[in-house]
Amino acid sequence: MSKGLINTGDAYFESIRPYLDSEVQEGVQSIMKEEMLVKIMKQVYGEINEEQLKAIVAQCHTIFDFKVKMVKPVLDYLLKHTTFSLTMSGKSKMDRSGAEKYLFISNHRDIILDSAFLNYLCIEAGLPLPRIAIGDNLLITDWIRAVVRLCDAFIVKRHPSMREMLLESKRLSSYIRSSVSGNEASAWLAQSEGRRKNSDDRTQTAVLKMLTLSADKEQSEQEILQELKITPISITYEYDPCDYLKAREMLAKKLDPEWKKSPMDDMINMQTGLMGQKGRIHFSIGDTLRDLSVITRSAENKQEVLDLVAKEIDCQIFTNYRFYPNNYIAFDLLHGGRQFEKMYSPKEEQTFTNYLEEQIKKVEASEEHYNFVKERILEMYSMPLKNHLVTTKQIR
Repeated sequence: MSKGLINTGDAYFESIRPYLDSEVQEGVQSIMKEEMLVKIMKQVYGEINEEQLKAIVAQCHTIFDFKVKMVKPVLDYLLKHTTFSLTMSGKSKMDRSGAEKYLFISNHRDIILDSAFLNYLCIEAGLPLPRIAIGDNLLITDWIRAVVRLCDAFIVKRHPSMREMLLESKRLSSYIRSSVSGNEASAWLAQSEGRRKNSDDRTQTAVLKMLTLSADKEQSEQEILQELKITPISITYEYDPCDYLKAREMLAKKLDPEWKKSPMDDMINMQTGLMGQKGRIHFSIGDTLRDLSVITRSAENKQEVLDLVAKEIDCQIFTNYRFYPNNYIAFDLLHGGRQFEKMYSPKEEQTFTNYLEEQIKKVEASEEHYNFVKERILEMYSMPLKNHLVTTKQIR
């Protein structure tokens, strides 16, 4: 193992690592004692008896087995019932042999499905599957924690004490570096903590700063980030089932600046995101940041290095978005005029307008807050287009 790298199965990572292959069978047996999970599996598989379900469980000896035999059928079910299509572009940029590992950094739309769909697309394309980062705020029950660990997810501790914050950030940084630079597995990480409710996707430099904490003493910020082979991914959902929930949260925050989400709010977001209609979904793989010296040559200090790398990630994400009629309609409705009327038909405009009204009703806001809620939802669908237009210099 190279200097600064630790095997990800080491005891140092015990509190955040996924299960090892040697632990998978025991982990699967434990989660199948959960009545809710068994009910979900039976719904997914249709007519299946206990013995058949046990036979599937018995075949899961590795993380890959679990993802293919137990998770993929669930995603197949969700795709059939809640989406029109799931596509990916740019996969030719990835090393199919698995010899090269990457740190994928993407915008964040759905709490669970962003990373789950990325794994699904990799399975379908015959590409190696990345490990995924997930916040511990979502690990509401022991069985959810177990499922997450069986999905090769490593845990991000969202709110450690001030005393533990640096320690946990270094642990997370070391885990990601050991996985990618240690040539174990690629990893996926959202560009910011949580989802941007208004879809103004921006890479937090704090995330990049965390990634540099595992650097060797002689390594610069630029060198450690280049070593990780950061590869931006743009994720686009035609419809966000949680749009009205996000608008409700923004209204709650407006009315009470001290308002905070509860664990039950997170559970509702997860359930709505999973089962709500999403239309078309697209993942666009960007270009790996292989030579950061070109990107950071104007930087005069460490913070500017992080700022410039974040800007490059954002530029790729904004440039590679895929747009649908509702993005153009929302932009015109929010900003006035008919700038993009050639990008949608009257029927598509009416369909989205009807959808918008239904989502506003779900917020259950008073009449005086109608315009606030409407603008927030329109912003969610128009902001990616606005950022794309600014980045590609089509507007200022």
